[in-house]
Amino acid sequence: MKDKVLHNAMTLSKKGKYGDAIVILESEVFRYRDSFRFYYLLALSCMYAGDFGRAYTYFKSAHDIKNKDVNVLLGIAALNVKRGESGRAVDLYLKVLDIEPKNRRAKNALAVLRKYGGSDTLGEWLESGKINRLYPPFPKERFNAAKAALITVLIAAAVFFGLVTAVKFSIIKPHFLEKEERPGFTDSALKQDDKEKIIGTGGTYQIILTEKQVLNLYEDARDFFNSYKDNSARVAVNKILLSNASDGIKNKSRLLLKFIDNAVPGFETLTERFSYQQVEKENYIYDGCYVIWSGMAVNVEQENDSTSFNLLVGYENHKKVVGIVTVVIPFASDIDTERPLEVLGKIVSQENSGILSLEGISIHQPIR
Repeated sequence: MKDKVLHNAMTLSKKGKYGDAIVILESEVFRYRDSFRFYYLLALSCMYAGDFGRAYTYFKSAHDIKNKDVNVLLGIAALNVKRGESGRAVDLYLKVLDIEPKNRRAKNALAVLRKYGGSDTLGEWLESGKINRLYPPFPKERFNAAKAALITVLIAAAVFFGLVTAVKFSIIKPHFLEKEERPGFTDSALKQDDKEKIIGTGGTYQIILTEKQVLNLYEDARDFFNSYKDNSARVAVNKILLSNASDGIKNKSRLLLKFIDNAVPGFETLTERFSYQQVEKENYIYDGCYVIWSGMAVNVEQENDSTSFNLLVGYENHKKVVGIVTVVIPFASDIDTERPLEVLGKIVSQENSGILSLEGISIHQPIR
């Protein structure tokens, strides 16, 4: 199955639109944090874009996953050549030849280093722009897209024709025309026992609902979930959990949340977007929802496995700060405080405090 994100980035890079490819890929770092192909493509795009620092970082990440991949070694070696560190480059090219004795790029690179070994002559050669000849190749597509598309169309046509024929002659009922239920939808349905007690007794609640409102809200949550409107489903469930609904209804709502939690969106797939102003008014009902907010980062603190900063929401144009939100990302990320950024994150609302923060999933920061 074709990966849309990697395919789109590959297409852009092959067209020379390296910056656009980097934007797409860097916004999905968290989702693809264990993908060798992702880091390799991102490193190569940075390399061709002239961002050699980030190229080295991503090649190292790819190397951590596959430490004997010759193309990654070629990439790191070429960066060493670019830095003027010929000795390290030679060691890596020799390592490539140990793994793949007939590798042409490694042989050509060693020939270049022998010919232009001096710092002055190597510098002149680098200024000529010929370093690109030493760059490793872009990964190949894993299948022939044209053939795959044609085969898919033919198979779909054959299946459709067969189903239509079967329906016409009453061999099967036309259930294929019905909407397919999302996994978890049936399991979350209320049973008769659940409906015997809809309203709880005692205690204090942030939201007071009637029996009819509880049932309607719960069915709305299920319908939203089945339509893949997970943010709206979560808001409905949060209202139930914060209300005077019975423990039985709340337990069913928590079951539905487990199915919702299995789906983590990306920048391209998050269709329901809540503004900061919406969330700020009643942040407790948006707890766990995903948002994409833009602005500027300040007070950045980076550790080995996390990055935190304050996001000045709405300040990307340096005109107005709509709000300030703390963002914590579970991976190290280089953030330029001079450039605007977009953050995809999950809302974390601290009960009874009115304070909200974001658990960062991905960051999108355009290159200069």
